[in-house]
Amino acid sequence: MFDKDGNGWLNAEERKTAREYLANQGAGRRFGGPGRGPRGFGPFGQRQEQAQPKKGISLSPDEVKWYADAPLYSPDVLRTLFLEFENADWEQELADFKNTDVQVPARLVVDGKTYRDVGVHYHGTSSFMGVPDGSKRSIVLTLDFIHRDQNLGGYRKLLLLNSHEDPSFLRTVLALEIARDYMPAPKANHVRLVINGESWGVYVNQQFFNKDFVRDWFGTTKGARWKVPGSPNGRGGLNCMEDPSAYRRIYEIKSKDDPKAWAELVNLCKVLTQTPLDQLEDALNPLLDIDAALRFLAWENVIASGDAYYARASDYNLYKDDRGRFHIIPYDANESFPTRKGPGGPGGPFGPGGPRGFGPGMLLAQQILSQADSNNDGQLSKEEFIALAGAWFDKLDKEKKGSLTQQRFTDNFAEVLPAPQPQAGFGPPGTHGGRGGARGEFGPARFMAPGLFATLDANKDDSLSGPELAEVFAKWFDEWDTAKTGKLNEENLRNGLSSVMPQPGFGAGPRGDAQRGFRGQGGPGGRGFGPGGPGFGPGGGGANLDPLVAVNDPNKPLCSRLLAVPALRARYLAYVRDMAEKWLDWNRLGPLAKKYHDLIAEDVKLDTKKLDSYEDFEKSLSENEATDVGTGATTSLKSFVEQRRAFLLNHEAIKNLSR
Repeated sequence: MFDKDGNGWLNAEERKTAREYLANQGAGRRFGGPGRGPRGFGPFGQRQEQAQPKKGISLSPDEVKWYADAPLYSPDVLRTLFLEFENADWEQELADFKNTDVQVPARLVVDGKTYRDVGVHYHGTSSFMGVPDGSKRSIVLTLDFIHRDQNLGGYRKLLLLNSHEDPSFLRTVLALEIARDYMPAPKANHVRLVINGESWGVYVNQQFFNKDFVRDWFGTTKGARWKVPGSPNGRGGLNCMEDPSAYRRIYEIKSKDDPKAWAELVNLCKVLTQTPLDQLEDALNPLLDIDAALRFLAWENVIASGDAYYARASDYNLYKDDRGRFHIIPYDANESFPTRKGPGGPGGPFGPGGPRGFGPGMLLAQQILSQADSNNDGQLSKEEFIALAGAWFDKLDKEKKGSLTQQRFTDNFAEVLPAPQPQAGFGPPGTHGGRGGARGEFGPARFMAPGLFATLDANKDDSLSGPELAEVFAKWFDEWDTAKTGKLNEENLRNGLSSVMPQPGFGAGPRGDAQRGFRGQGGPGGRGFGPGGPGFGPGGGGANLDPLVAVNDPNKPLCSRLLAVPALRARYLAYVRDMAEKWLDWNRLGPLAKKYHDLIAEDVKLDTKKLDSYEDFEKSLSENEATDVGTGATTSLKSFVEQRRAFLLNHEAIKNLSR
């Protein structure tokens, strides 16, 4: 829209025009972006305020050590990256262009060498939305953004993670080191980032999933690549779907958009889900690296990852090699080795089935029923349900433009989902966190709306019309009316909404406030909204996460189908045992953790942009060694690893394995 000179990127003047356009459209106020107040927001309850981040120390290239001969992902060095933006308000500019196709060019200096016109954009969802201006946000650097042959140490794209939800800065690095012992997985280490002369402290430098990754592991750059991101639907479990176009709404293709690649993905899902179990391994083996898939499932269970296939049917990468065989690739590891477990029954206090029973699905189900039940019979006909779509659109489209952007949908969603009145566990709407608002700007509507919009936007054109909304509601009615009674009751609505709504696990952060953002104390299924068992994941919690957690979940066929084959289940459990014995041994993992901890400790101490305190960084490694993870109190990485190892090696299914 704004590339007037047609060179494929926006210069300063073109970006200025684009930002003015975004501001007029409301996109410049993206949730979590510019205009947010101090950290300490949350959908419910009072939150402690956090002081605005301080300016970082000044650093120049001649004040740091160079490592020109060390590989980019060497774990033994702390390399410094210097970024120079032409605009002083670079931070707001990056936030303005979040979720657009615009990258902001900057000059990068590393080890005394200058890289021109490197593309920069913010990365992440909760790790972006939960972070205020002036604090560390995840960043992607594109070395070949303009100059196609430009790379840093052989890599054209860098993913710099802010260690959201990990005060130790170690989880991603350690988890991926374990993963690489068993399967293709990203490299990761630590770097120091300096922006316009100001230190932004330590970042986790995780290898990007692109052709460079494929080259490193498979010796080629050919093949198809997909990212399966967390939510909004969490339905990327490789289920077979009747509508081929539905795959495009869940699996984000990162290579050439080849119809043949999509057809092969559809075929993989069909074979995985529909082949008789006694024929499954033979039928699937030419299409999927089954052994690596089993190792992937074992790895994410052993480290009890909160962002995992077993928990969300998402958060992984998918690669189809040039012979047509698929490979499951790890993607997100910052919520591994969890050191908190929230109290509560199955589902957690705010999850489906939890003691308070208050999740996004339940809230919406109650609102939908009360708003649309015109004859007060406690259930909805298809006509009532579709009529609600029209009523909602009228309220959401306050400007009467006939279509809604995600931002306008989000801004106005409180019109159809008012914030709850203050009560036990709920803070006053619009308090703590910046802009506030009489309609409960930071109530549940604000948190649900972006993901719900993505679900409703069936054709993915970033616009939602009235007919499109009605069409989705009609489709939902047919799918949710499982008994074919022509009516939906509250349970139908709740179950249906749970299948399409994002499950972000909102709630008090792991320290009982919003310091750590979106996961509740128990992560998925803990004190947040996520489904599943008490604590850190479905079917169990943290150190006690069952290695067979999702074997009966049809939405996760890699678990429910592969592990239903006795030989494959035994092989999977053997990998769990092997990882627990080798890698959950603190005598092996502890020295690695301490080496990385000591490498970055002084920089973390000086880091004014970090998301957690230095005290938490220090304690995260090995303090509170005797703490019971079931109490909800903080445990150290050492404590969790030791308890996880003991639980797994004493699990009945693993003890009964033959050697």
